[in-house]
Amino acid sequence: MSSSGELGGQSADMDPWGNALFHAVVMVALSFIAFVLIPNTLLGYLTTRMTPVGRDLVVTGCWAVAFRIVCVVFVRLQQKRTT
Repeated sequence: MSSSGELGGQSADMDPWGNALFHAVVMVALSFIAFVLIPNTLLGYLTTRMTPVGRDLVVTGCWAVAFRIVCVVFVRLQQKRTT
């Protein structure tokens, strides 16, 4: 008989590969939104409304906040990982 932590056992949670795939998809989607879509939209909006220096500071700040959020989500997803 094998316990749920061993290779042959069934657990109440998702399959380890399915769980890892879900976490990977979440991270890729979040990274794309945070590092591509939001800055691109922000640049398009701020181009005609701010000076280049001010616009660059706002976009850089957005990147810093997005990086922090992505790091926190990554750590939270890793804490839920089963060993």
